[in-house]
Amino acid sequence: MKVAVIGAGALGCLFGAKFSQENEVIMIAHKQSEADVINDYGLILKATDDKLYQYKNVKAFVSGTYKQQVDVVVILVKTIATKEALQQNQFLIGEKTLVLTLQNGLGNYEILAEYAKDTKIVLGTTNHNSVLLEEGKVFHSGEGITSIGGKNVSAEDLQKIYHLFEVSGLSCEIVDNIHYLIWKKLFINLAINAFTYITLTPMGFIGQNEYALNIIEKIILEAAQVAKANGCDFDGKKEFENVIKIAAAHKMGYS
Repeated sequence: MKVAVIGAGALGCLFGAKFSQENEVIMIAHKQSEADVINDYGLILKATDDKLYQYKNVKAFVSGTYKQQVDVVVILVKTIATKEALQQNQFLIGEKTLVLTLQNGLGNYEILAEYAKDTKIVLGTTNHNSVLLEEGKVFHSGEGITSIGGKNVSAEDLQKIYHLFEVSGLSCEIVDNIHYLIWKKLFINLAINAFTYITLTPMGFIGQNEYALNIIEKIILEAAQVAKANGCDFDGKKEFENVIKIAAAHKMGYS
């Protein structure tokens, strides 16, 4: 398949590299310097054992300059950049193009629906952790499963996305409750990502500091109340415990 990955950040480079093993991958970069580095050297992944893996079967273009339709578009820009990215790259999306978002947060579906049919929009959340070291080079600091789903997406189309991940060596599952899982991931983003970015600490720090634990617990309990008002009922205490486990499992990860 021809796969376009919009966003050459940490996760964009990670998935672009992995997908390129069995597919034609087009990386859509924000800056010309990003595109140039990827075209010259490919994508480079650093594993937890410090080994480097180079993936050269990729081509990179600056956003808005590649105007051919593809089979799958993967959105991996920040939510605040989603609309601009789709406006600039709407040429990628045809009648049969599947559009997959693995972005954090809520509200991405509503933006995607302006540019693609709801029957072709696949929602997803991933537990991979990746850190951008420099343009085109990332540290794959933690592995996990990617969950996908879509209320109006056919089983056949979901299987296409599932197969894309599996042949790339990435664990994937098709779920019915994808909105629920997006909320669970949002708890992680609110607590782990925001806190560790502000404090410039690795994720493992959260479970080792009583003040950090206190802050994280309050964040999660409030978020659970908002989720309930949005139609997803969670036990805040259990979600807090889950976040601490995830932070410990990715203790060397940075946001």
